[in-house]
Amino acid sequence: MGKVGKEIVELDVDGLVEELNKALADEWLAYMQYTSASKLVAHPSAVKELGEIAKEELEHADELTERIIQLGGKPIVDPKQYFEKTNCGYEIPTEDVVKVLKDSIKAEGCAIRVYNKIMKITEGKDLVTRQLMQHIMEEEINHEQRFENLLEWIK
Repeated sequence: MGKVGKEIVELDVDGLVEELNKALADEWLAYMQYTSASKLVAHPSAVKELGEIAKEELEHADELTERIIQLGGKPIVDPKQYFEKTNCGYEIPTEDVVKVLKDSIKAEGCAIRVYNKIMKITEGKDLVTRQLMQHIMEEEINHEQRFENLLEWIK
């Protein structure tokens, strides 16, 4: 990010990058969890939802990576650090579609809280990051609802 771009961010950029890296770890782990689950569960609708949402989590990881670099930070690239920095953790996928969906709902709820926290941190201090957090949070809210709807339908 250029000089003026950095000047208009009125907060601790290193601290913000750390929060964004934690969210980045969450997105990579969600992508891995949902992709693996989509290969294990036998329910066609769950396979489809998990696969589609996994792709969106990967897009979030890409968006976060770009913003971290714009802020002059270094995105985490070592997969071991995903587990060290995660806010939301990783649930090992199984063939049990109900468990997978419950785990996914829990992960999405956590992601919503993470992005809401970062939105509050950046409110009035970093409009670009705040807008990105709102965009991603809106998609996470949608993911949670999709998983909840699917779980109700399967039960």
